[in-house]
Amino acid sequence: MNSYERLFRRMEGKSVDRIPNLNMLMSFAAKYANIPYGEFCLEPKSMAEANIMCYEKFGIDAVTTMSDPYAETGDFGAEIEYPYDGNPICIQPLLKEYSDVKLLKVRDIGDSNRMYSRIKTIELYNENLKGVCPIIGWVEGAFGELIDLRGINEAMTDIFDEPEFVKEVMEICTEQAIIFAKAQIKAGADIIGVGDAAASLVGESFYRKLILPYEKKIIQAIHDLGAKTKLHICGNTMPILEAIGETGSDIFDMDWMVDIKAACSIFKGRTSISGNYDPVEILMRGDIDTIKKAVINCINMGDEKTIISAGCEVPANTPEENLLAVNQMLIEFGKV
Repeated sequence: MNSYERLFRRMEGKSVDRIPNLNMLMSFAAKYANIPYGEFCLEPKSMAEANIMCYEKFGIDAVTTMSDPYAETGDFGAEIEYPYDGNPICIQPLLKEYSDVKLLKVRDIGDSNRMYSRIKTIELYNENLKGVCPIIGWVEGAFGELIDLRGINEAMTDIFDEPEFVKEVMEICTEQAIIFAKAQIKAGADIIGVGDAAASLVGESFYRKLILPYEKKIIQAIHDLGAKTKLHICGNTMPILEAIGETGSDIFDMDWMVDIKAACSIFKGRTSISGNYDPVEILMRGDIDTIKKAVINCINMGDEKTIISAGCEVPANTPEENLLAVNQMLIEFGKV
């Protein structure tokens, strides 16, 4: 059974030869391939090379275009710095004043830089892995993009002080996300990740009012285009799990501090949970025995659609043998 069959069958709750391994690789992949992280973010060939190497070595059941949250942000016009071997940095928010919303224009993918780069990465994956390994594209959710464009402190204040401004920005970001997703699906993406990391910072009432409608709109548009979705929200999402269950996403990336058993009960029959052992204390700093116990615990607490991964990105300094241990444990656990 190849990775494509394995992941899509598991998402449907069907039997597989082993539970899919969907650990999220960005800085780890770049380091493993000996590629500076700035190059990994900017060069499609480098990103594809690193992810394919990790797919082959570590039993990861997907390749992705994940690297940083600034693809749309930079193409909207924000100044992004790309250190040689470090994470990209937004030098200053594009929307410094409320009147700057006039600067925010939906971009055609053919006239973009970072977004077009991700299209080229997907095309490289498509040449080598289509139908064999799932190809995961990526867009920013409207709330996540608002924060990237405005700054987190200002955006959180705007929720209360300037709700119409927030709505206008998020409408534009949603339109851009759908256009970007469409181009990635056309290029060969099977799944589109939707990154809305900061959504865990608000309570349920604000999430339902402010964020959920836009996530549902993006997810529905992706489904209408024939692809699956993978919603990524970092942090403790326990207070908003019921609402997240209403997004319609096929997969939900669940961070390590969330109760996986409770989440499976809420999402039963609707969404596959991807998670959720601690990426730092368990995966990077733990020993092989600790990692294997954590993987088995996730399996036992999960259900027939659960996918195994760390709660968030695999840290760059994770020992290779630790990541290999995850896949080995899934193989030993066997057919489900």
